[in-house]
Amino acid sequence: MKKIFFWLVLIGSIMAILGSCAKDENEETTSSCATDTTASGSITVGSETMSGVYLSNCYTGFAEVAGTQVFPSDVKSGYMALVVTGDAAISEEFLTYTDTSCSTPSLTWKQGRTDFTVGSASGSNYAVTYKVSTIKIKPSTDVAKSYMDAFATSTGSSWTFTVGSETTVTDSGDTKYNLVSVTSTTVQTGNSSDNATPTSTDDGSMPMTKACQ
Repeated sequence: MKKIFFWLVLIGSIMAILGSCAKDENEETTSSCATDTTASGSITVGSETMSGVYLSNCYTGFAEVAGTQVFPSDVKSGYMALVVTGDAAISEEFLTYTDTSCSTPSLTWKQGRTDFTVGSASGSNYAVTYKVSTIKIKPSTDVAKSYMDAFATSTGSSWTFTVGSETTVTDSGDTKYNLVSVTSTTVQTGNSSDNATPTSTDDGSMPMTKACQ
């Protein structure tokens, strides 16, 4: 199990790389909801309310990490998404696709966060804590399924996958520290830490815009 969580920690590093690169590329466009995660409830962050689904631009830079970590080799584009799933819960998601226009799904990787608690402000950012509770994985291609089968074997897990079906895995339950910046239409998060609130959202997620309720 420790090896599994080691892989999950590395996803945070990929978020930092993708988020940093995406800030310099504005030609991609957003789409509709993209995710099938149901939004529910709302979370107050300072004077703003976070609710619904937030999506990054469709970003072809995901192709740079195809075939590594938890990203299948057929990935050519993707979204980052944040879905408010309750009054103290969110889902942070990678939605990846086999084409450059975010049309044909490859794999979705959803990270459930519970006990989401907003702390003090630091400029436009707010400190938050949450528990990592679940991981939901859905391969949509044979390539993605085979890749995740190999991933499961490499981590010594008993995960099983079916094309078109979502597999839910219990995460560690550890508490994470992060930052969130919220406006009336956007959300951006930092790169979470095990023991201290990050100082900036610059190395975190891509900016995400409200896509639907």
